[in-house]
Amino acid sequence: MRVGFDATNILGHSGIRTYTRELIQALAIEFPDDEFLLFTSFSSSKKSVLQKIFGKNPNISIIGGLPHPRMLGDSLKWLTLLAGSAAWRLHERKLDIVHLTDPYGTTALPGSFIATINDIFPITQLQYRNSDLEKQYLSRTPVLLRKADAIITPSSYVAETLHSRYPSCSLDIVPVHDAASASFRPLAPNAELLSQYGLSANSYFLFIGRVDPRKNLSNLIEAYSLLPEDIRRENHLVLVLSGGEEDKATFQAENDAFLKDLFVHTIEGISEDDLVQLYSSAVAFVFPSIAEGFGLPVIEAMQCGCPVITSSISCHPEIAGNAAILVDPHSIEEIVSAMRAMTDPDGIRSRLISMGFDQAELFSWKNTAKRTMGVYRNVLRHKSKRS
Repeated sequence: MRVGFDATNILGHSGIRTYTRELIQALAIEFPDDEFLLFTSFSSSKKSVLQKIFGKNPNISIIGGLPHPRMLGDSLKWLTLLAGSAAWRLHERKLDIVHLTDPYGTTALPGSFIATINDIFPITQLQYRNSDLEKQYLSRTPVLLRKADAIITPSSYVAETLHSRYPSCSLDIVPVHDAASASFRPLAPNAELLSQYGLSANSYFLFIGRVDPRKNLSNLIEAYSLLPEDIRRENHLVLVLSGGEEDKATFQAENDAFLKDLFVHTIEGISEDDLVQLYSSAVAFVFPSIAEGFGLPVIEAMQCGCPVITSSISCHPEIAGNAAILVDPHSIEEIVSAMRAMTDPDGIRSRLISMGFDQAELFSWKNTAKRTMGVYRNVLRHKSKRS
């Protein structure tokens, strides 16, 4: 089987880009007799970076020839779209399957494809109302559901949301869970590294995520501020932030003076190695997000032996199972209570760590690759019957 991917936009640390890279690597390892072709832009530098990532896999090929979505700017977007459509028509002739892992980020849709819809928050969350992102998702989602051979989602929650939003869709929507990288594992405290961030082992709560209203940072910070001062003094709050530069700058400007008085640390641009250390040495990972497609940080934390507090809504109960304290993300009181419970030396923290290891073992890129390949083969069987 020859499977093609749009690789014009898979470098970086976003969840979708990480998913794409990990999936392709896992597919190549689990199915060495199949070929995986990564179609990227004409940039030789981008091809070189991709080669460094995937070059050890003999069944992965890096191929140029797709226009980058922003290659000609917004004014000539129509021309980029035409070029993308023409390029896919050319490449599809030599492929059995095209898998679009970021169908909202790709320039043009191939004639035949499988798409992964990781979430549709720009449609369902109020903060995106009337935004360009909402317009993009409202425009493309029905097209994906009409034209795709199959849809993959990272959780049953996303699949159910799609069915609820588009009840007339008869397309096969298959939940295939994501996973965390094997590099997320328990590490002994590294006092020197932690001191670089002004921290010490087992003396801080941890949050990791974008500066985005659905991440619920305001409620997390308010809940932390309501903890008794002696608890806050011994258990700081660490916010590892990502996202748009404007959003991060606005957050810092609005909260900087307030956060300093609360023993809150903000960190940006952290390496994965340091991130694993922060997970491994935290009192708890607190992730009261209002909406996620999968909630990858929850599994990363569990694999590192970090107990988890997360939301009782969205996909979180599906992913966390019984191995976390689930809270109503809109209830400040519930978040406060959960954080206090994590500081009780005779509490449930040690039990949650053990349960977290067991829960995390349910998710692996090996399983993700096998289930994804099952979708590919099912699509090919149906095509064969029709022909």
